[in-house]
Amino acid sequence: MMEESTMLTRRQVGILLLLGGAFWLSALAYLRGLPQLLTDPLWNPLNFASTVSVAWTSAYLIRRLAGLAPDQLMAGVGLVGAVVMVADGVALNWFPRAYGPDDTVSRLAGAWLLWGYGFSLGAALLMARHAAVKHR
Repeated sequence: MMEESTMLTRRQVGILLLLGGAFWLSALAYLRGLPQLLTDPLWNPLNFASTVSVAWTSAYLIRRLAGLAPDQLMAGVGLVGAVVMVADGVALNWFPRAYGPDDTVSRLAGAWLLWGYGFSLGAALLMARHAAVKHR
């Protein structure tokens, strides 16, 4: 049975929806401003590697800004992830040039975004696990 504290409040949901929009717009600006980080053979792997710390920071910000308890972290990061993934799905299908000038940039942008979402969820899971072990 789900504990009461696991449920997100309306205020938390509102904050998480705003964070999802802000994170998506930030990623869009990054991709549009620096498409060479996706297409350059040297910068591409460095860009992907640096995303690990960005994903960890994003999960931390989501927790702090929405005031999430450890048992709410996965739900909060999941909701932010849902917002940004839906926005990416819409953009990649109907507005693929939003991410860059051609299909290669759009494809690489999609790969980078999925990579970041995966690491954000992983970071949230590790943070929640750490908090649960700490409070035993």
